[in-house]
Amino acid sequence: MKKINIFILINSVFALLFSVINICFAADVSCLAFLLCAAYSAVIVFFTIFQFAKNKEYKKLFLCRKLLQYEAFVFLIAFIIRRAGLKGTSYGFDVLSVLCWLAVFITSNVLSYWFDFKRFKKHTGIDIPVVKNESVAKMFATGKTRSGAKVTPLSYLKWFCFEVVDWADALLQAVFLVLLFQIFFFQFYKIPSESMVPEYMINDRVAVSKITSGPKFPLTDVGFPCMKDYKRGDIVVFRNPHYTIDRQSEVKSVVSQLVYMFTFTFVNTNVDEQGKLKADPLVKRITGVPGEQLMMQDGVLYSRTKESKDFKPVTEDATWAVYNQNTEPEGVKRMIQEFPISTEIFSQFEAFEAYRNSVNLSKLEVECKNIAQEFAKLASKDGSEKPLSKEELYSIKLNNVSLNELYIDEMWNEYRNGSAELSMKFLSELFSSEYKVQFFNAFMTDWTKNYEDYYRDGYIGGNLYEESSFKFNIIYKYYIGSMILETYKNVLNDVPTHDWKSKETVQQFEANLHLLYYYLFFMDLRNMPAFPEDKCIDNGKERIYEPQYIPENCFFMMGDNRFNSLDMRHSETAKIRPLSKYDDASLTYSSHINPQYVPKKLILGTTGIRFWPISRPERASKTSK
Repeated sequence: MKKINIFILINSVFALLFSVINICFAADVSCLAFLLCAAYSAVIVFFTIFQFAKNKEYKKLFLCRKLLQYEAFVFLIAFIIRRAGLKGTSYGFDVLSVLCWLAVFITSNVLSYWFDFKRFKKHTGIDIPVVKNESVAKMFATGKTRSGAKVTPLSYLKWFCFEVVDWADALLQAVFLVLLFQIFFFQFYKIPSESMVPEYMINDRVAVSKITSGPKFPLTDVGFPCMKDYKRGDIVVFRNPHYTIDRQSEVKSVVSQLVYMFTFTFVNTNVDEQGKLKADPLVKRITGVPGEQLMMQDGVLYSRTKESKDFKPVTEDATWAVYNQNTEPEGVKRMIQEFPISTEIFSQFEAFEAYRNSVNLSKLEVECKNIAQEFAKLASKDGSEKPLSKEELYSIKLNNVSLNELYIDEMWNEYRNGSAELSMKFLSELFSSEYKVQFFNAFMTDWTKNYEDYYRDGYIGGNLYEESSFKFNIIYKYYIGSMILETYKNVLNDVPTHDWKSKETVQQFEANLHLLYYYLFFMDLRNMPAFPEDKCIDNGKERIYEPQYIPENCFFMMGDNRFNSLDMRHSETAKIRPLSKYDDASLTYSSHINPQYVPKKLILGTTGIRFWPISRPERASKTSK
């Protein structure tokens, strides 16, 4: 008994100390932490020290054991409440709180172990009647309780209440234990989307290992050190940096996790401002590591480092990235819910990319100038135009479109049946404008004046992405200009729309514009500018571009399903951005592109075993090996 009494005393001391350090005078929820701790500590001290140890009321063994079993969990809730107020706590304060909690956790579990009826008798020789429920079958058969008393309706009510409390006790303890297990060791995660198809499907269950990723106590930086050396190819679970991650949001996240656990996964309060469930945490693959600058072009991921200045393909990424899900084995395809594009469209994308990469800008320059000149000749009958400065010309708006804001969707009608049409309102305003020749000429030819000045390291803009985007912009403008010219010809000659639109050349123009518009929709899912972006230094004589690299302890993540993954390439908010920043009159479009890396501290763990379903057909990249 002496050893037991010593542990009871140690447990009570640390319980009281934990209560004292949680004293808070803030007028918010954090002040409840002390009240909860103090009340529970008082109950623990009264029953374990005064009733059990001092007065030797050993019949209180069962009650003391139950109080001790919940002590660490109650204090963990108080720990969270203390940090849920308007003011945070310091790191030193958190360390002291964690140490006290650990002492309470250890001593309460040791005492709970010793307070088992059989173990208590073995260590002390004191025999205490085991607290257990009546047998409802025996009561019904004999009509008597275990003590020999006659069975009454109240006997059955007592049996029922005991069973309910016993089951509730078991479930609550299980919830708490699972919660601790998930915080520090493993968490079972349900795949919510198809961003990792075909590696993971919707509703797959995977085990996430946390212990090596440096798990922390809720709302603190106190915990285990990170022992995991993350590398490219690891599939990780991490906090979504698209959402604001501050103390208030962390409090909500922790509370939602507690509610989720206590309601046995029926209630999920982890929602955003609009009431939608947050995509947090995320499951993605590490594709970029510290010391790299990344770029993606035509579905190929490139990287370079300080030691190697040239962008080189990341060969491993090709084994994970999937753009055309239709190439997967039939067994895998049956499990996929959404196929973003067909094999035919994907082939057209690849054909266009090959054409764009091979296009000769010098020849395209000649063709664009010829289109502008022909348009000017047709418009000459309307008389000469007053010359405008570049600033004046670029301020003109046609259907809300100016030369420095050539937003595609304002120039466009919805396409139908594989064809495409320019906005008739835009065309009408252009054709009736007194400055249509200068506007159209600037649209078609301003890029030709100085694009050669932008060559760096053999590419316009210094890398393959910038040059490809520049070419895409010019090709797009070429087809738009061709359609504008064709439309203007027929408008001047009063040719019925049906007659000239049925021409094979016009239909081909429209088909090409349709493909370009469709490709634009997927472009940011297949391409990404150099990230982190080069730093531009202007010393007054020249501009120097210094490559930037992913910092230490930071990583870049993408989903394997590249056409169906909102990942670290993108933000949730779209912005209007130019197709190319090397053309003052560039076409613009709505883009989600906004690459960002993820600090190591936001990584919660790495995925391990997929425990459900137990098996499935292998993805194409594995069966092809």
